[in-house]
Amino acid sequence: MSVFSEHSLRKLLLVVLIVGFAVKIFAGFQIKDSFTKRGNSKTYLNALACNLYLHDEYSLVTGTPSVDYEPLYPALMSLGYAATGFNWLGITVIQALLHLLTSFLLFKIVTSLFNSVAGFFAALYHACYPYLFTYSLSIYDHTLFVFLLVFLVYLAIQEPMKTTHLILAGIVTGLAFLTRATILTFIPPLLLFIFFIQRKNKNSGNAVTSVILYLSATALTLTPWLLRNYSYTGRILISTHGSFGMWQGNNDYSEEYLRDDRSLDQIYRLNPPPEIYRQYPLGARTPKDAVVAADAYKKESVEWVKNHFPQFVRMSFLKAQKLWSWNRNPKTENLRFGSNEGRQWVYFVSYFPLLLLSPLGLILLYRKNKPVALLLVGILLCFTGAHMIAIGFTRARIPIDFILMICSSMTIAWLLNRFFPSLKIFSYDR
Repeated sequence: MSVFSEHSLRKLLLVVLIVGFAVKIFAGFQIKDSFTKRGNSKTYLNALACNLYLHDEYSLVTGTPSVDYEPLYPALMSLGYAATGFNWLGITVIQALLHLLTSFLLFKIVTSLFNSVAGFFAALYHACYPYLFTYSLSIYDHTLFVFLLVFLVYLAIQEPMKTTHLILAGIVTGLAFLTRATILTFIPPLLLFIFFIQRKNKNSGNAVTSVILYLSATALTLTPWLLRNYSYTGRILISTHGSFGMWQGNNDYSEEYLRDDRSLDQIYRLNPPPEIYRQYPLGARTPKDAVVAADAYKKESVEWVKNHFPQFVRMSFLKAQKLWSWNRNPKTENLRFGSNEGRQWVYFVSYFPLLLLSPLGLILLYRKNKPVALLLVGILLCFTGAHMIAIGFTRARIPIDFILMICSSMTIAWLLNRFFPSLKIFSYDR
């Protein structure tokens, strides 16, 4: 009989998560006066949330609808404002709860794939991971996005895979699209996973039906927002800011800034700014003007890639290296909340163990459940590939660090069993 029963670890985890929630609220109170100055406050998310709350419209400027950003996170912020007013409390409580639920889902995922000890370590690591912990105290969509990603993986690996799982997974995918477009990197490996599992358990016809069901639930979730934007722009789109990000990662300055660990945001802040930014600076636009600006940035980046293809290929490997580096990048100019050296130390201490332990955990998972292991590998490869094209910095990778936590926790449980066999922690293997 193991001393680490799933029941006892559930109770211990519950205590850890409740304490973590309390600490987060306490920390949020201590730094409440700087709430709107932290996180992505400069990306107009707060303005969108305020207009949703005050005027019941999704706009940066009252009376002018916006198609610039995905809507779900500003909507979540507006709920926080509706509950507690224009302050830190409502949003921090919502994000703290989402962070707590994500940790619990990781416990469920890893317990089902390996054992409850590994599940406990995965949840604990997520609960204490510095960047995800602090992001939940600021204006960042990370907490919501990571919750949706983990929930999606949780639904996908349920056995047996039922119709309700597929529908819910499609809905969650749609909500993730309405939070951040990089969910697109999850789709190809997830479709292959669904098809393989359903074909293995039933037949090819059922596998195709399952894929169609999942995609249909995703499409139906997105339909109201797509119709809304189509009515304003004449195009099927979720948001327009992706083209700007593509341009940031592919212009005459990008490689130099990447090598120097300087934020690509500094490129458009040059004095004088690049020509295209002088024509289309960041700001509130009508939906049709936003589409024109997005098209211009897309054309500019595509032309640059065509004319500098060897440099683009070389830079893509640099972006991949920067994405997975244990040296935090880019450096920040805003040192109000800590030095670059301090942030680098925190990043290395929290991330490097994941990078070190996860390969063995992935091998252990592959031996126990090949389809899930290949699903996670597929997500990591697609996510990396997308950032090799656009922007590759460590901060862009953090939403998928939960995959490293899943694998690393299995390594920890395996090492404990190997060096402390008297603990008998594998008695609850799935």
